[in-house]
Amino acid sequence: MTRTEQAPLLVRIPNWLGDLVLSLPVLEAAAESPAIFVGPEPFRDLLEPRFPSVRYLATSRAARWAPLPAIRALAPRAALLLTDSLSSAVLAWLAGLPERIGYAAEGRGLLLTRRVRRAGAPRSTARAAEYRQLAAAAGIAPRAEIPALQAMQEESKSARAALGRAGLGGAPYLVLAPGASYGPAKQWEPKRFAQAGAGIARRTGRSIVVVGGPEDREAAARTAREARGAGARAIDLAGSTGLGELMGIVAGADGVVSNDSGVMHLAAAFRRPTVGVFGSTSPVWTSASAPWVTNLYAAYPCSPCYRQTCPIGYGCLRSIAPEEASRALERLLA
Repeated sequence: MTRTEQAPLLVRIPNWLGDLVLSLPVLEAAAESPAIFVGPEPFRDLLEPRFPSVRYLATSRAARWAPLPAIRALAPRAALLLTDSLSSAVLAWLAGLPERIGYAAEGRGLLLTRRVRRAGAPRSTARAAEYRQLAAAAGIAPRAEIPALQAMQEESKSARAALGRAGLGGAPYLVLAPGASYGPAKQWEPKRFAQAGAGIARRTGRSIVVVGGPEDREAAARTAREARGAGARAIDLAGSTGLGELMGIVAGADGVVSNDSGVMHLAAAFRRPTVGVFGSTSPVWTSASAPWVTNLYAAYPCSPCYRQTCPIGYGCLRSIAPEEASRALERLLA
């Protein structure tokens, strides 16, 4: 196949769920023309139903070059790299793509044909704005600045089934997300999550649904246990839902309290009242910015450090009181 103006644009999507959500306006604009998305297999369930005309090719750390034959056969006209990784640039170079657009990070500048200059120092500009800047370099004009999602029918159906199996039925609920796969420096204590949600749940007759991945089971179990101890009805679904079910659960929540994680960004994109708790990361760079979102950040002198663990006691997280989160959520719910 020869490359023409009608050849597809290859978009290497982000590897983290939160970043993927922040990139949605760019993906929506890219999908208006022939496009190929390359990214982690778990994100297929989110993207394929929403972009049925886009070819999705899965990659992973264990199989970085697996999409290479398919990419060569599809002969994209260019690669837009929304990741900063060296491997994503190597993949586009090995595939022989004539244009490779991205930020010159991880020493990959020589592999790029169009090196986009950041608007400021790394991590000083909102991630969503960084994605829009990359899109502009590829000739793409996103129509929205704030990511937006609507639950698909199957996502809502599977969420209702999961909640029903847990005994919740159709009762209103709040979502608590105490996990963050990045590391402990992004994880507020489970007891604080429980305290933040339990009072609102008791006063308003709502239940609490604790969510997360398999790696979050311990934190989720502690959160649910503490919430029950504080008099709230709480169920723990961490590690027992797929991405589609999780999306349906978050979309159906009355409000969400989450660490700086994928759940926080999903909740914001679903227009749910959302409280995000920030520790080692920066609400300037990775926040979900919208009127229905409140970000809690202590701004310690050493913050943001972007460390996965803290050698001096996690003061930035511990200085955020549960009452701050509950007051913030109550204001958003009102």
